[in-house]
Amino acid sequence: MVLNNYRSKVDGVLTAISMPFMRMNPNSITAISLLIAILAGLSYYFNLLILAFLLIVFSAILDAVDGKVARMRKIASKKGDFLDHAVDRYADTAILLGIMFSPYATLWIGVFALVGVYLTSYIGTQAQAIGLHRIYGGILGRADRLVILMLLPIVQFFWWGYYFSVTDWVLITFAVLGNITALQRFYFVWKALS
Repeated sequence: MVLNNYRSKVDGVLTAISMPFMRMNPNSITAISLLIAILAGLSYYFNLLILAFLLIVFSAILDAVDGKVARMRKIASKKGDFLDHAVDRYADTAILLGIMFSPYATLWIGVFALVGVYLTSYIGTQAQAIGLHRIYGGILGRADRLVILMLLPIVQFFWWGYYFSVTDWVLITFAVLGNITALQRFYFVWKALS
């Protein structure tokens, strides 16, 4: 996992994908990505798994494009960065709530998954708030989660497992690895402050 380490290697592809969006305001792209994430969560909830797959992919692409467009147009700002990260949390929540309340999930497992996702993000940004660099590292970062979430609707569509659905297994993964990632980031921050 840890797909964040490969950001520089896909930068050329991201640049090409971003070109058609160059005339748009990056904040508008951020807002559209949130709207699509909400629709993705609703699609999963209503058992429209193929549509959920397409919407999660499109939302993830726009989430990457907004910052790239801002940097390419040289209009990147702290305000835009703040908006992007705040919207990311709402997008995560929208998708996960749709999954948690879907027929495929066990609600209490979803609650632990949300805790893992929130703590991972919180500790990463809290490091920046106290004067360190933002931390993206750890075993399960946002890029890793997004790839898993993209694949989930397709795998769930073809899943014939018993007792736990593949959705529950993904939520368990987010709960366990999310909290491990939060502890890893906590350790990085604690060590940097020592």
